[in-house]
Amino acid sequence: MDMSRIDEVVPAGATEVWAVDNIVFSHNFHIHDAAFTILDINGKPPPANMAGWKDTVFLGNHAKVTLAVKFGTSADPLVPYVYHCHLLRHEDRGMMGQFTVVMPGTENSAPRQIPTEHSSHQPG
Repeated sequence: MDMSRIDEVVPAGATEVWAVDNIVFSHNFHIHDAAFTILDINGKPPPANMAGWKDTVFLGNHAKVTLAVKFGTSADPLVPYVYHCHLLRHEDRGMMGQFTVVMPGTENSAPRQIPTEHSSHQPG
């Protein structure tokens, strides 16, 4: 996890399909400031109790989920949001990243590094 690195850039108001592949034991996956519906779990439709809007999904051992993620409409390329699993020791193994929400059409020009003094995650 690099607090100044932006891993994904998303246009404001967009809906994207994200695939999350759990290569270890069971745990939850969470996306800040976004809501999603579960399209499938291991290629099969989710059970009824997993229908509806969520911000966290439980991933069983070696499970893969496909999510339709709806992002907010507030855009600021200098304010990152986090997606992560709920096991802190995984943050350095690719299960924690940051994304920014930007005005549609500006994704390619959005910064991929955030100056640390602008990071919303800095102590203070």
